[in-house]
Amino acid sequence: MGRRLKQDQSELPLALTALKSLLKAKGLLYRDIAEQLGLSETTVKRYLTGQSLSFEILERLCRIVDVRVSDLMAMAQEEPEQPVLTPEEEAFLSKDAFLSGIFYLLSRGYTPAIVQRDFKLTDAELNRYLTALDRLGLIQLFPYNRVRVLVGPNFNVQQGGALMRLAHDAMLKDFFDSFDVGMPDWLFGYGKLSPSSLERVRALARDFIQAFDKIAEADRELTLEMAAWHGFFFMLRPVDLAALKDWSAA
Repeated sequence: MGRRLKQDQSELPLALTALKSLLKAKGLLYRDIAEQLGLSETTVKRYLTGQSLSFEILERLCRIVDVRVSDLMAMAQEEPEQPVLTPEEEAFLSKDAFLSGIFYLLSRGYTPAIVQRDFKLTDAELNRYLTALDRLGLIQLFPYNRVRVLVGPNFNVQQGGALMRLAHDAMLKDFFDSFDVGMPDWLFGYGKLSPSSLERVRALARDFIQAFDKIAEADRELTLEMAAWHGFFFMLRPVDLAALKDWSAA
């Protein structure tokens, strides 16, 4: 069966995690993989946990998702920490609103295949966007449009920078222009906050975003017939409640 791969002496656990993500993205179940390899489901499950896995079997598993072992190992490398995009990266992304949107979705774990399907992109259009992000150094592009995002999902942008201005001009204006007070999904509130309490609210907002992403992750593979894109906007700012004394409806 060939030489065995040792989990504790290689990047195998990370590689297997990346491999299982690729298999899942193609909608392959254990029984589908077992059928293609001529093995039992039990054996496939054992291999995908690294037990008794040889290099030859790993190559065969990689062929199912059209990647090379070297590409898989590159995808499996630890995600580098880049908490803030550089001004140059922001300036590049801000020139193309849809490109910045694609990067955001990739950073949140959506695959190029999902992006292409949901937004009806041609192969040439998808390749153009992915190549631009690869040249910028925000993703690493592999054959068959497999990508490794080089920025963590919780990256920050410059306060008042190019991407914040883009979000304001390209999305938030429409977000509020189409606002309907009859919609059920909006809330507001007022309260006095000390600096320490304000930071607690900010932390709560960050926790909410992480929870939102976790819930959305479960529906990531669904088609637009089964799930629709939704967005939310959070903003916290000082208000002058005393001004309400002089307010009147126009």
